[in-house]
Amino acid sequence: MQRLRPSTIYLLHQSSQALRSRLEHALRPLGITGLQYTILALLERRQGLSSADLSRRFFVTPQTMNQIVAGLTRRGLVTRRASAANRRILQMTLTDAGRELLAGCEEVCDRVEREAMESVPASDLMNIRENLVALLSQLRQASREHGLPVQPLAAAPAQSMKPRAPAAARAAAPASLTARDRASRVAGKLPAPAKKPVPSR
Repeated sequence: MQRLRPSTIYLLHQSSQALRSRLEHALRPLGITGLQYTILALLERRQGLSSADLSRRFFVTPQTMNQIVAGLTRRGLVTRRASAANRRILQMTLTDAGRELLAGCEEVCDRVEREAMESVPASDLMNIRENLVALLSQLRQASREHGLPVQPLAAAPAQSMKPRAPAAARAAAPASLTARDRASRVAGKLPAPAKKPVPSR
């Protein structure tokens, strides 16, 4: 088979990133991310999925999916209750608020898709869809059979909002002081160190 460059994987990834960026931007006024919207859409079609089901579906770790679902639950968009077959499994359903938000998201997604695909003939678009569905099904099956690892979505590191002391004040603080003592010195909570007497000659 002839080597194709750029690779098909590269083209798929770049297209996905570009579409995701468009969708994220369009959904921002609704206060929801593309992944959260996709979860709501899936729960509308398949009520009763668990967080573990979703993590496998979206190729993320269970811990990551738990965090996402917890956020949707706090917003009152989904509810969770124990499965009758296994009390340790929490099954999810959409709330009325979740359905209302999903309806708005669907309108946004339809608009983004129309704009992105307007230059693609309808017959070609259907072929693209069929091939993508087959490819995705194959990749999911391979992931289940071979236990392929998934990558967690990295959380942005928390940044301190404490004001930084002026450079001159930081430089004046003795190196032997702890960070807390230096901050207190700058805030005026500690007395300045006594000056050493100059020995007389």
